[in-house]
Formats: sequence, C-alpha cells, structure tokens
Amino acid sequence: MDQIVKFSNVSKKFQLFWEEIEIFEKINLEIDRNELVLFYGPSGSGKTTLLNLLTGLLNPDEGEIKVAGLYVDLIPEKEKSDFRSNYLGIVFQENNLVSTLTVKENIILFQELCDYKVEGKEEKIDLLLEKLGIDHRKDSFPVQLSGGEKKRVAIARALSNDPYILILDEPTGNLDRESADELCNLVEELFLTTDITVIVSSHDQKMNEIATLVYRVGSKQVELEEEHEERRKGEEIEYRPIDSLERGKEDIFIEEALLDPIE
Repeated sequence: MDQIVKFSNVSKKFQLFWEEIEIFEKINLEIDRNELVLFYGPSGSGKTTLLNLLTGLLNPDEGEIKVAGLYVDLIPEKEKSDFRSNYLGIVFQENNLVSTLTVKENIILFQELCDYKVEGKEEKIDLLLEKLGIDHRKDSFPVQLSGGEKKRVAIARALSNDPYILILDEPTGNLDRESADELCNLVEELFLTTDITVIVSSHDQKMNEIATLVYRVGSKQVELEEEHEERRKGEEIEYRPIDSLERGKEDIFIEEALLDPIE
C-alpha cells in the first residue's frame, strides 16, 4: 500500500517570551493510504501542532514532512493553500461556518475559494449532504443547527473538494455522548467506503475503537501504541492515482503539481 504521510526526524520549538519550548524532538512516523489514524494525548501535548505541521500551517525547525509525495516543508508559502485545497480536507475544532450563508452556500463558497472545477458541483453537494444525513438541512443557517449537525456540515465542506486525506481536530470535543458516537460511526463509514485516508486528533475512546493505528502524543514524541490490521479497508476499495507520489524531491516546485487538481 502506498505511503501517503511521512515525518522524518521532525523537530518543532516555540519561543514563549524568553523561554524556548520544544514540542517535538526528531519524531518519525509513516501512514499508508488504507489507514484511519488516531493521535491522542493530554491537552498541550502537541496534537494540534502535529496536524498543523502535516497540513503546512506550521513549518518544522528540523526534518522533512512528506504528504502525497510532496515535501510540504519545501512548498513556498504562497502555494501551500493550493496544496491544502487540492490534497486535504480539514475540519478544525471550531466549525468556522459563515453565519449568513446556508449549509449549501457554505459548501459552495468553499469550493469557489478552492477553485474546484467539476461538472455538476451542486448535485454532488446534494449527494454528499445526503450521505452525511443532513440533506434536509441544506437550506438552513448555522444558527438553526445542532452541534452534531454543524460538525457534519464542516465534514461535508472538507470532503467537497475530493481530498485524499481527511483531517479532523477534536471532532467530538463539543458534542454530547450520543452525537459523538454518531459522528464516530459516520467517520468509520466514510473511511471504509471511500479511498480517503483519515487522520484524527481526539481524546474520544470511541475513536480508539475504530482506528487502525493509535499514536500517543506527548513527551516530545509520537509513539505507536496500537495497530489493528483487521480494521483496515477491504481490497474492494479502488484508490485514485496520486501523480505526485511518483514525483521526486527535485520536482517539488513544479507549478502544476500544486495548482492543478489531480484527475
């Protein structure tokens, strides 16, 4: 199975006034395309920082980060948003829905900002909302939605540009137990029925029960604690090709590798 994420000897520090705080020290990890990965650890352990490094929102102080064949730490800052738009679907802790737009309009706006161009975009949004069980809410405004519904909208928005990796930062953190369980079941279904790799930061025990790889984040390290091969996708899943997986490091600055969506 193709490797889609690789951290090689990655270190990250932050400067807090006169104090230098080291979050990670030479961490290494590898994730294949058929994984649902859970990062867990106490608050302040670096889970969100880890996701921000993966998505290019932060740069490492040392080491290399490779995502879908691209060396993220070498992508020019002005092109990193294009990398995220074409390769990743990100769901932050805050849903960040535009309050004056309906559910469907929020997703359309996101696609326009990503310059996502395919035929039948609106029909695709309708199908996506139906799959996530919120098609009846497509004309509702965020203030009319429950916490669980808002999170589903955020996931639908993240999936609307056909990403290769879905990244969720504490997706159940603000939900009641019933809504959290429903969301975990939804994430598991999305993982098992599509070719998308899922990476989650969470304290939720239910996420632990569906993850194929469980990493503990803390003490400046990211350590593999559990591996569940039986939870991986079935062989019937057909994976989309990712051209950039075939590119070498010397090709990282080729403009079309970042700006043109891969068919």
